[in-house]
Amino acid sequence: TAEVKSYEPNDFGLYDMAGNVSEWVADVYRPIVDDEFNDFNYYRGNVYTKNAIGEDGKVKVVTTDSIVYDTLANGSIIARDLPGEILQVPVDEDETYLRTQFSTSDNRNFRDGDRRSTRYFESFNDDAENPESGKKMYNSPQHRVEQDSAGTIERRYDESNNRTSLINDEVRVYKGGSWRDRAYWLDPAQRRFLPQGMATDDIGFRCAMSRVGSKSKTGKRAR
Repeated sequence: TAEVKSYEPNDFGLYDMAGNVSEWVADVYRPIVDDEFNDFNYYRGNVYTKNAIGEDGKVKVVTTDSIVYDTLANGSIIARDLPGEILQVPVDEDETYLRTQFSTSDNRNFRDGDRRSTRYFESFNDDAENPESGKKMYNSPQHRVEQDSAGTIERRYDESNNRTSLINDEVRVYKGGSWRDRAYWLDPAQRRFLPQGMATDDIGFRCAMSRVGSKSKTGKRAR
């Protein structure tokens, strides 16, 4: 929060019309997503998971000894799941067999590099659909951050000059206007991107509702 008129007015001369921060969303960024979907609530970046079931038929719960940690691009180490949460695992062929919606667990690369989307498409050349050709639609730098046995963080930078994009599966969408933006970015249809492991002082989280009113259409009944 901030006092009124703490920041400059927008392009229309109005103060405090923008939110404090832009909004992080779960979508993986792709510039062609609006050409693929026109539904009001489309979501790009589905990774389908299911509850992990043990040999005893019970769901597996994350414990302090089974926490999996991820290393972010800046070297920070964070827990993927917290103790007490139900362990999630990718769906397998038992769930995807003959499904019409999806055939794999990770669908973040839906249509990326196929004949309809690849920038290398030629009607007489099949290399665009050959994953071993190395011609990807989004050829982003492959930076790596690793931790050795002594706990030292090693940062490796991709110095290649042949990269064609900054977009990859770890780049997320943020939208909405912050105190730093001009009025153009207040349009919720405008989409920008940033690597999910990075942070700025004008991006955060917001809580949104899909409809006005109570969470359920029927009121609570006394027991």
